[in-house]
Amino acid sequence: MTAGHIQEFACFTDYDKELVCHWKVHAQTNCSKEFLLCYSKETTSVSNMCVPENEKDSLRCTCTIYPDYFVSGLTYILALQFNGTDMWNYNVTPALVVKPRAPKNLAIEKAENGNFNLSWEESYSPPSLLSGQPVIYEVKYWRKQHPTEISVKAINYQTKSFEITASSLKRGYDYVASLRCNYTDYPAYWSEWSEEVEFHCDYQMKAEDILQMAVPTSCILIMAGSAICYFCFTK
Repeated sequence: MTAGHIQEFACFTDYDKELVCHWKVHAQTNCSKEFLLCYSKETTSVSNMCVPENEKDSLRCTCTIYPDYFVSGLTYILALQFNGTDMWNYNVTPALVVKPRAPKNLAIEKAENGNFNLSWEESYSPPSLLSGQPVIYEVKYWRKQHPTEISVKAINYQTKSFEITASSLKRGYDYVASLRCNYTDYPAYWSEWSEEVEFHCDYQMKAEDILQMAVPTSCILIMAGSAICYFCFTK
């Protein structure tokens, strides 16, 4: 095996507890026997070792490093060994490869107006470096029976809730919602999507909804009728 066989080497961190590096390998590769990842802080010569493991699909090796601390200027020097031979060198600055943990405790409740209030909590709390940092979200929801028809809404302001309007949903269907986040000062990666919540839409149209639909429809009919009358008159 040569260095050319190491593909898609990349690292990311939750910027709180772990730094994860992974790379693509051939099928049947035994990561823990064939590879070793050595790492050290840029400011010290002390080297540590991480023994990689095979991911579930066996096509990637993954090494999880647990740093003592995270700071914005910290850089790691990595050396990947294959069967005892150095074959890949890589520098990684955790602050530049932040992949935050997904929001947690996602919940949904039906409001008195018939809409659905989605709420969640951040996965970081003090003294984590990401706790209290500016964060944006994306909400996605879809009919459970039609998982490819997804609505995605961007939330570019500080909040921990989002209202899904019932009038935008189809009555009588079960829906599924999920959420992900991105910290704007560390924008390299979005988090994974959170755990899903399910809810049922039994929305009943109110008088004002019917009126909102009826007014523009009536205007269109009046305009069409006027045009027909004008056409008949000119004939």
